[in-house]
Amino acid sequence: MVLEGQETPAAAAVHGHRLSTVVPSSVTGEANYDLADADLAYKLHYLRGAYYYPAGDAVRGITIKSLKDPMFPWLDAYFPVAGRIRRAEGDDADAAAARRPYIKCNDCGVRIVEARCDRALDDWLRDESPDRLRHLCYDKVLGPELFFSPLLYIQVHTEVQNNLGLKIKLIV
Repeated sequence: MVLEGQETPAAAAVHGHRLSTVVPSSVTGEANYDLADADLAYKLHYLRGAYYYPAGDAVRGITIKSLKDPMFPWLDAYFPVAGRIRRAEGDDADAAAARRPYIKCNDCGVRIVEARCDRALDDWLRDESPDRLRHLCYDKVLGPELFFSPLLYIQVHTEVQNNLGLKIKLIV
């Protein structure tokens, strides 16, 4: 049993978070991306994914810089991912009814989270806790100011056995 204010062993295992941002390599302008009805029906759903790469030739020599460098050009092609959610402004009743959220494609960027992990991959896989993935993915919710909240978090961490963990959290 975990009392309020206590961290679980899984939560304490991931520590030393450092935040940085990757933006598109060229200016995309002030375009807006209007959200479709399906986007709004699934609003504020957090999709999380975890990818593990065992220590070896595949991850040898990979640095945070070598992971970030290809992100700059792919954000040129998928620039709405680097935007922020906004609402149309207006005080009258008509404007309030039409205040649909949209993505302001203003090159604010994707948030990169670097972390350390004190548990080995085998320990995470043996863990029966249903929320173990929540501890592996950066758990910042959208808001309270929408214009400061990125749509995509990518967490990269190294584990005690030099495994590489790549965790992705996409807000839709």
